[in-house]
Amino acid sequence: MVICITYITFIMNEKWILFSYSVPAANAKARMRVWRRIAACGAVQLKTGLQILPNRDDLFESITWLIGEVNTLGGEAIAIQCSRIEGMEDDQIEKLFQNQIDQDFFQIQTETREFLAAMSHHLSDEQFKEYMLALRKLRKRCDSLQNRDFFPSGAAVKTIAILDSASEKLRGMGKAPAPAVIVDRSFYQGRTWVTRAHPYIDRLSSAWLISRFIDTQARFRFLKPGEKAVREKREIPFDISGAEFSHRGELITFEIMASDFNVLDPAVLKIGELVRFIDIQEGETLPDDAGLLANLLDGLIIISTSDHQVLDRALLIFDALYAGYSQKK
Repeated sequence: MVICITYITFIMNEKWILFSYSVPAANAKARMRVWRRIAACGAVQLKTGLQILPNRDDLFESITWLIGEVNTLGGEAIAIQCSRIEGMEDDQIEKLFQNQIDQDFFQIQTETREFLAAMSHHLSDEQFKEYMLALRKLRKRCDSLQNRDFFPSGAAVKTIAILDSASEKLRGMGKAPAPAVIVDRSFYQGRTWVTRAHPYIDRLSSAWLISRFIDTQARFRFLKPGEKAVREKREIPFDISGAEFSHRGELITFEIMASDFNVLDPAVLKIGELVRFIDIQEGETLPDDAGLLANLLDGLIIISTSDHQVLDRALLIFDALYAGYSQKK
């Protein structure tokens, strides 16, 4: 089949990006690296040496960077924005993208079904954690694929449904979580909330949740060793031993507070997932978002001179996360 390119100068009509490159044959590692970068963008090969992508700003930027890398390696690369491919209809090209990405979704579906079949009805705590980690890895792969699912066929929706089914089954095999207690919000207004000094992920995120969704006039105090909350001054402890709002069963403090105060915002729940990863998955590889959040908080602690300064700066980070996740929703 002969493929020729019709080049149109009006950007608004240019639906596709065509990308062609060559890297010196002697540099096998570089060729493989470039190929992996192109695959990570979600490109489809039309013919040898010719890749195609939907014309989107983020994808064109990635290809532009890739052209620079190819040139640095002593190769040649070119990208063209075009409106159509002669000899192929747009729906045929979209089908190529679907066939490529759907195979990866089908693989996750197969692995998840095998995962479900292997589950025992009697799981030890260690087995439960292993299964939970494996399921999170499958879901992370699915999330990554969705970023490259340019023309959804429905495979992603089916994959997510299967993963949700596995999650539900697994949760049913774990320890029963402590029941949520919806509290009277009016009792917790204008209070001083106290927790341990040197706050990190669970305490910082919980303080953000308090100040943004529970008590907008909240003040915070950090306890030195041996200090306790002064109940007579209406202080409310959190994320410390014996506090009303602290770890409960398998749930971390952020999750307890979101549940007890009935904060069901999807963006808040997404932040809770990152907090949980960082708080209880220490020593294991974190998902990208959680790893970045942990690095940012580590940096804040280094450059800040007090716990209150760490908190003030952390609130901005969580505000930004919340805004970003809300926009995606």
